[in-house]
Amino acid sequence: MGPRRRAVVVASSVGYAVLLLLGPRVLGAWAGAVVLVASLGLGFAWLLLVVAPWAAQGRGRTLRR
Repeated sequence: MGPRRRAVVVASSVGYAVLLLLGPRVLGAWAGAVVLVASLGLGFAWLLLVVAPWAAQGRGRTLRR
């Protein structure tokens, strides 16, 4: 994983953790909706930045039986 990609993943994960910890105090009743949208966004970012490049590396190799 490249340094820029790693920085985006780490920053978004830390931001999500802070949102989980401080969200209900800061956002009040909207905390649930914001955490839900943030979870969806972080999940897609994880798939695009971490899982997709990892899966693409193995795609070029074929299994020989």
